[in-house]
Amino acid sequence: MKKRIWLIVLISFLITVLSISSTFALFETNAGAESELDIGKWKILVNDNDISLAETITLNDFTYSTSSHTQDGYFAPGRSASFDVEIDTSQSDVSVIYELNIDDSALEDHPNISFNIVNLNTNQSINSTTYGGIIYLNDQDRTVTLRISLVWADVLANDPDDTALIGEELEFVINANFKQYLGE
Repeated sequence: MKKRIWLIVLISFLITVLSISSTFALFETNAGAESELDIGKWKILVNDNDISLAETITLNDFTYSTSSHTQDGYFAPGRSASFDVEIDTSQSDVSVIYELNIDDSALEDHPNISFNIVNLNTNQSINSTTYGGIIYLNDQDRTVTLRISLVWADVLANDPDDTALIGEELEFVINANFKQYLGE
């Protein structure tokens, strides 16, 4: 009888061990895979210059307002000068946030000289040194054209400061920042 009990215990033990080992085998998965992820293109052109290739772009093709009192090609009180900045994201595979910041520190002593920015796509106009927006991946036209104007108001009280600019050049920097738009 003792042998029989030991035999039953041994058989029960073997059945239990086999049951547990087959249960663990259900949770074990060995798999392997290879994947290739395509990375979206990031190509932005500013006035036909690829920003990934050029960190600095010089803009010197100003269009001056007409004036019978100032020779063409010169900026003076009562006149404005403008240039267009075209941002083309049509070759990018992502939506793009853009922001332009104009460093107007060179104009601190000249409160009668200011910037105006017009989005030529929407005709939105602001008198500021900062402008930004989003160009969505599904926009029909993925190009934005901004007209940046420098306006020199002819203010009599500023004549002493204005004359200090005679023969000088006004230089300012526009910092452009581009990021991928991830949504909200």
